[in-house]
Parts: sequence; structure tokens; C-alpha cells
Amino acid sequence: MTESKQTYNEAAQRLEAIVATLERGGMGLDETLKMYEEGAALLKTCQAELIAAEGRLNELRLDDLEQELQTEAP
Repeated sequence: MTESKQTYNEAAQRLEAIVATLERGGMGLDETLKMYEEGAALLKTCQAELIAAEGRLNELRLDDLEQELQTEAP
């Protein structure tokens, strides 16, 4: 499955698995580099999802604030 089709949770779980594997060590250089590259891509995916979620939350807060201001207006 490619990173763009993974959910945030799937990407985060895979990233955690990669980190655990890299921490254990014992792999060759090529395999280590491939895992590191995959982990870096997954990290970017997770960061992008978090930024998008933060933007949506900010929009919701603004909508709530606008509604509150409209109901308080005379």
C-alpha cells in the first residue's frame, strides 16, 4: 500500500514498526537505508495529515466563534 492511500493511523503504525526495527539493528546498510527512506516518507505523510487536521479544527473554531457573535449581536 502506498503512503498516499494509507490512513494516518496506518502510516503511524508502520512508522512505529520501522523505528522499532531500526532500533534493534542487525540489518545490512541497503536494507537500513530503504527502511529509513520509507520512514521519512511516512513521517511526511503523518505531518501533512496533522497539519490538515489542525486547519480543519481552526476552521471549526472560527465557525463556532462566528455563530456565537451572530447570536450575541442585537
